[in-house]
Amino acid sequence: MVDLVNRWLSWLTSVQHNLRSFAVLRILYGLGLLITLIPSIPERSLLWGPASFWVDPEAHRRGYFLFNTIFSKDNAFFFDVAFFGMILVVFLFMIGLQTRIMSILTLVLVFALQANNGYVLNGGDTIYRITLLFLVFANLGAHFSVDSWLAKRRKNAKIRRPLLPTHITSASHNVALVLCCFQIIVVYVVSGIWKLSGEEWLDGTALFYALRIDAFMVYPAFNELLWQSSMLIYIATFIALWVQTLFPIALLWRPTRIFVLVSLVFMHSGIGILLGLWPFSLAMIALDMLYIRDSTWESVLGWARRTRAWKFVENEAAKYAPAEKKTVAEKKKDAVETDAADEAVVAG
Repeated sequence: MVDLVNRWLSWLTSVQHNLRSFAVLRILYGLGLLITLIPSIPERSLLWGPASFWVDPEAHRRGYFLFNTIFSKDNAFFFDVAFFGMILVVFLFMIGLQTRIMSILTLVLVFALQANNGYVLNGGDTIYRITLLFLVFANLGAHFSVDSWLAKRRKNAKIRRPLLPTHITSASHNVALVLCCFQIIVVYVVSGIWKLSGEEWLDGTALFYALRIDAFMVYPAFNELLWQSSMLIYIATFIALWVQTLFPIALLWRPTRIFVLVSLVFMHSGIGILLGLWPFSLAMIALDMLYIRDSTWESVLGWARRTRAWKFVENEAAKYAPAEKKTVAEKKKDAVETDAADEAVVAG
């Protein structure tokens, strides 16, 4: 028992885990939020601003009055400043510039905007609110970010002393990882249990009815094409039911873990394409990525770097890459070597 506790503490405090998965999550979260904000620009006032007075009774009932001052309903100018400022913050969060600060600002702004209108929320918005709180304590900018790119360019600069000890930052990051993983387990298990109580899920027809909801038919012709295959609907319904219900058990064995993660990615991609719920789908896919280890990402990236497409992109990028600036010492060394070569030519 003592050995088990020591191993757990070592895992928690020794190193930050799944950094690449968190980077992918950051990008997908930012993309999901921008998909909500940017298309809503023409209707922003009606949804969340001065023209959204019709939702005030519900907003006050939910007790979100503390956040109403951020997105003002009394002044259109201040509302627009906050709204477009949020788009900028989310974009900076997505590309990973000052990631820690932007994660805090994104959390506050997302909570404040959603507080202004509860009628336009869905399950994805709840996931964003809960997990963004956890992500404040995680290292989201270690990979695939402007912060990591700048850190590499400053590798020769003087190393700054960290504000907190390594074991504290590692523990904070890994606790956020555990909480996010636990949250997604709760979502899938509860969803699976509720599905088991519905006859349509047990007889394999639930997906048929889901694809026939008029309000969510993005491509009616495509949905109708899928209806024609009863076997496809039957199989997809049962896969969706059991990969969610048995998700915690499937995680214990690598082959089943791979199967359920691939199935869930396809399921949520289908929800995004067929039902148009892309913010929700991207949030769920992002959280699923947390179950992929850094070693797996490294293997995938290593395979990708060996492909012709990757090498072609690298060669094309190298043509337009700026020349590296040389230090004064390197310039002096080049000048000495050039002079020596000229003297050798003259002597010859």
